[in-house]
Amino acid sequence: MNLAPGMGLRAGRALLVLLLAAAAVALALILMWQEREGAQRAAAPGEPAMDAEIWGVDLRQRDGDERWRLRADHAAHYPGPGETRLTPVHLEVQRAEGPPLTADARRGRVDDGDNRVTLSEAVVLEDPGGYRLTTDVLHYFPDEGRAETDAPVQVTADFGEAEGVGATIWTADRAVALHSAVSTTLRRRPGDAS
Repeated sequence: MNLAPGMGLRAGRALLVLLLAAAAVALALILMWQEREGAQRAAAPGEPAMDAEIWGVDLRQRDGDERWRLRADHAAHYPGPGETRLTPVHLEVQRAEGPPLTADARRGRVDDGDNRVTLSEAVVLEDPGGYRLTTDVLHYFPDEGRAETDAPVQVTADFGEAEGVGATIWTADRAVALHSAVSTTLRRRPGDAS
């Protein structure tokens, strides 16, 4: 026995209206989230716009042989200035003899024109057989086989330590030259701090 013959129809309409309202709210939330994501990825005023980005990057320079390899968690290409920006960065410079020279940094950039690699923020360069150099900015010139900085540097090796402002690193020769304000501490034997 049905006490309210129109009650089932009214309840069905109310349920339908409720479902449509919930769908509209969900769609509005999705659109707001996508708009916010787009705004965060859009270039800030005065910043160039990116045309591509990728996660899990492994770049290699090849001109008959592999000279350097660069890995990063994220890369974004900016065609205006002609550069790819990377975060965080691990660079390996291959050498004819011995293990590669490595450098790690929080940020990096590869210029489209000359493939110059610029590392910045907490740069740590290591020659596995010799020394460790830390600085804030380091420019690697693959065609010239050298890296340079004008920033303060600290070099640590098993025979001592050196500090200075600016440095040039020749990757094949395993040589480092500090430019100015050089201070050194040398040890008599490796591991002897006296």
